[in-house]
Amino acid sequence: MSITRTINPIHFEDLEPHRFEDLIRQLIYDFKDWKSIEATGRLGSDDGIDILAIENYFVKTSDDEESEYFDEERVWIIQCKREQNISPKKIETIIRNDIGKQTEIPFGYILASSSNFSKKSRDIFKLTLNELGVKEFYIYGKAEIEDLLFQPKYDHLLFAYFGISLQKRKRSLKSNLMARLTTKRKLTKVIGGIDAVDYQTVFIKPSEQFDYPKIHDDKNLAWRFYETACYQPADCISVYAKKYLAYVNWETGEWDMIENFDIAFRRYPNIWSLDEKFYDKYDKHLSEAYEKWNLVEPNNQAFHIELKAIHFDRIVLVDEIGDAYHEPPHIVVDYINGSPFENKNHIILRGTSPHQFLKPEEEKRIKYFK
Repeated sequence: MSITRTINPIHFEDLEPHRFEDLIRQLIYDFKDWKSIEATGRLGSDDGIDILAIENYFVKTSDDEESEYFDEERVWIIQCKREQNISPKKIETIIRNDIGKQTEIPFGYILASSSNFSKKSRDIFKLTLNELGVKEFYIYGKAEIEDLLFQPKYDHLLFAYFGISLQKRKRSLKSNLMARLTTKRKLTKVIGGIDAVDYQTVFIKPSEQFDYPKIHDDKNLAWRFYETACYQPADCISVYAKKYLAYVNWETGEWDMIENFDIAFRRYPNIWSLDEKFYDKYDKHLSEAYEKWNLVEPNNQAFHIELKAIHFDRIVLVDEIGDAYHEPPHIVVDYINGSPFENKNHIILRGTSPHQFLKPEEEKRIKYFK
């Protein structure tokens, strides 16, 4: 069964400082209508400024219909700090240093950092830029940058810088879900619907069947017939993996079972190439088990059932045609450690009436069958 995965925090600290600057520059390409964006930090002539950008802003000369527009160039400073922690005092120092070296106050200012900013840091950021007369400003901490990178339009940057593609994961997830739905539709069509699958005979076999249909070991059959039980747990079909004749006191919960014979193994249809001696022995044990069970009061007769599930992801094929050796339908499964089933099982005691059942408690087992 597939495991649900989440995305861990992005490791900005793994980026070289100039690569972090490149990332921020590419993230802000469509933030404004830029006339130019210069990576001044990479040129070595930045005066401490990493990115200098010029915004195209068209201003209307008046409110008249015949008024004209002119292009006002707005200067923006973008400062990038790939640091784990920036104190409020350091933020104020960075801003005053950046703006103090300019001949004119820039229109806009952006501070981007791989650290998370506290409320005090954000307050100092706003207060300082307001005091210096900067008109528009933004602060981007680790959380804000991650939010941007997780947007579909920036998926190419997320992959280029960190090797993660959410869109690829979504496509993969969608493909997996569609594959499960296809399997479920085929099962319900061939075997039975959600409420009509109980006690339907299926032949389960591995996807790798090197010697099929020849059998070498009748004690550990790689393929055999099972009876289906339900479509539970989610995205699974469960079968009666083991089934024993049992006694139950429904009032006290006391129970016992004839555990030397598993009646979940189907007598018919026969498994091709299985020795007739196997079935002779089967018939003998089946008869002995029912002789004991028929002595139980009808109201106390029950079945000790072990349900095991096959996840849809492990079903390679639902074959409604079958073959000349075993009649349909076949479920071809990707076996793990020689088994088609998930690790968990579900055990119940069920009466001769399907609505009469309980979960057996080991401490309430008695010695009823001698």
